[in-house]
Amino acid sequence: MDRRKVNLFYGSLFHDIGKGIMRSTGERRKHPLVGADYLKKFLTELSAKDQEEILCCLKYHHAKAVLDVKQPVKDGLYYITYIADNIASGTDRRLTDEEVDQKWDSKTPLHDIFNRFGKNKTNNYISPNKLKFDKLNDIDAILPTSTRSDFNHSYYIDGVLHFGHGLQAMSFTEEYMQSALNLLEASMDFMPSSTDMEEVADISLFDHMKLTAAFAMAIQQYLEDRKITDYRSELFLHDGNFYKKKTFLMAGIKLTGLENFIYTITSKGAHKQLRSRSFYAKMISEWFIDCVLKDLELTRANVIYNAGGQAYLLIGNTVGNREVLKETQAEFNEFLLQNYGLSMSILMGVTEFSSSQVMKKNSFDTYNVIFSDIDEVISKQERHRLSVSQINQLNHAGKKRGRECVVCHSVDNVDANEHKCQLCMKLESFSHDIQNENYFKVDGNSEGLPIGPGAYLSVTTEESIKEGNESGWIYAKNQLVTGLRQQTYLWFSDYSEVKSNDFSSYAKREWTKNEAHGKTLGIRRMAALRVDVDDLYAGFLAGFAHQGEGKYTTISRYATVSRKISSFFNVYLNELLKSYGEKVTVIYSGGDDVFMIGAWDDILDTLTVMDSYFKEWTAGKMSFSAGVYLYHDKIPINIVARQTKELLEAAKLAGKDRVALFTKDNIFTLEEFENDINNHKLSIIRRFFDSQESHGKSFIYKLLTLIRERSEKDRISFARLAYFLSRLEEQTPKDEKPNFINFKREMINWFNTKKEIEKAELSLVLYIYETRED
Repeated sequence: MDRRKVNLFYGSLFHDIGKGIMRSTGERRKHPLVGADYLKKFLTELSAKDQEEILCCLKYHHAKAVLDVKQPVKDGLYYITYIADNIASGTDRRLTDEEVDQKWDSKTPLHDIFNRFGKNKTNNYISPNKLKFDKLNDIDAILPTSTRSDFNHSYYIDGVLHFGHGLQAMSFTEEYMQSALNLLEASMDFMPSSTDMEEVADISLFDHMKLTAAFAMAIQQYLEDRKITDYRSELFLHDGNFYKKKTFLMAGIKLTGLENFIYTITSKGAHKQLRSRSFYAKMISEWFIDCVLKDLELTRANVIYNAGGQAYLLIGNTVGNREVLKETQAEFNEFLLQNYGLSMSILMGVTEFSSSQVMKKNSFDTYNVIFSDIDEVISKQERHRLSVSQINQLNHAGKKRGRECVVCHSVDNVDANEHKCQLCMKLESFSHDIQNENYFKVDGNSEGLPIGPGAYLSVTTEESIKEGNESGWIYAKNQLVTGLRQQTYLWFSDYSEVKSNDFSSYAKREWTKNEAHGKTLGIRRMAALRVDVDDLYAGFLAGFAHQGEGKYTTISRYATVSRKISSFFNVYLNELLKSYGEKVTVIYSGGDDVFMIGAWDDILDTLTVMDSYFKEWTAGKMSFSAGVYLYHDKIPINIVARQTKELLEAAKLAGKDRVALFTKDNIFTLEEFENDINNHKLSIIRRFFDSQESHGKSFIYKLLTLIRERSEKDRISFARLAYFLSRLEEQTPKDEKPNFINFKREMINWFNTKKEIEKAELSLVLYIYETRED
């Protein structure tokens, strides 16, 4: 990469660090100068020219500062940073932007991004009092709260100290660009970008500076392509015209076939590689993005959204960039076709847009055009995935014959002894590494897992990296680290309560065994849970259209919302499950969905916990629906996945915020399940049956029979229930009769309403499941 591009990246990425530093010291100077003075001491290894180019981006990214430059240069990189800062902010910036008078509230904490999302305004904050830089925050510490806790000097000092410590270990070169992003996120993700009391402080310093760097690098590509060298004229003196030009491309990427690749495997050996297939598929997507960015000479700063095999990249509108996208897509699709046939492929849609389209005073319709154009192209590609040459290639190859892999049914490279293909054997051995290792590398060593043309994935160690033994690209799992050739971190929900992928232990329920009689408590079944956010795409586009006549509709808020939702499933779900000690295993977690298996009762507990936290996470403005499938541990995972998906789809068809429990007949809102079934009816049933000895399981089964015979049209079923309960009341011992009368009253009341008796039926079934002894 050209040195000036590297300078532009660092200058734009760090352009606003002076805000954090100024708030940590309390000094009353302009933050561009504070930031430049601070950064200068870390640039000593660079030439004087490179130092000056980076520092000028910090000093001169506001209009007044640009006007005050005594000897302006026409091709100064700071002009690019200046206009990129404007675009990332969504508006032409004020001439002064300093926290030196009473209109600035330098102690304001970061406001919740969902305050201006949806129709109803909320006033929540992200508390700064438990920030951690060496590991993930506890989710409870960063849930939005209506109570404001000042972001005082000490919190800024902690962040700035961490930032400075990271800078000392860095070199300002191309190889450390991703590390710079990681460091900035770890240090300034909870610091508000703006503390103007007249603005909404819901964008973090990290998000704003990252987006500024993205726009800056894309603008540089556009200018270079158009051979524009007078930046002062183009970007400053005539910036109004520049805002209207189609400077940018938004590239949408979708890896199709993820689900089939992960779940379409048979029972033998499936459990040994289920999670590794999920991780492997994620890595193919991540590596493709990194290959595209490398060829485009861009960084992860230009990734606006990335989760669940889908991504959006913000790049310069050039012919060369379009060609790079096409060529890289074609290379990867050829790789996927050769290795996995038609099971997976990469789709891509591209559309151009101007700065003015993503700045304030535009309705969400403007954004909708950008993303709908991309979707239209991707949908067309999905219908015509293969080129003519690829179709001919497949036709001439003929039908493959030979022994099938017992796991995935492939007939390619099947080992005669193991009866498994080479990929499945590698995935099995790799599964243990995924759960226990934190560092991975991609290089040309063919002993690893193939994840792209000439690229292979394998495990490495922190020691090997520090000793300089690795020549490939390094990925760290679930931690923000810096270092040479460090690629993006991998947020990956890999929580599992069992070791060595022994999922059958969830069904055996040994933790419930009564040592006296040797029996376990609870039905010996597993359950699968599938969750998917409701109307994410529509909400994503229209979420900020309602308040303030749409003035909060900015690309920075879109990026922040998508990152926050993705972080719930990919980052904090691990910590959430760990804190509750749930006996479950996460198989796959995307940006808005999750699939997990486990002990059936812990799966139900996990569902209610996730629902509660997700609603808090999004201020109650987003919801998810779910499907829960109960199954014997011998059932192949492909069937389990399919059945669970069908239940989820049935739940979504019934409306938002729904769960289908075990069958498509048991669909309730999540609130109904948690409050009315789990906390109310099931509690009443437990109290009654646990406090008496006269009526056992036969009584429950008779109740279930009467409930299932109930008919709205035939009132005789109501009389049968009343008669049955009255007869039993007569036979009930005197000391148990008050409890029975109360229970009888509840049952009759529930029986009178179709929805209530359906809830009571499920509650009775759950009680049978939890009290069964084997």
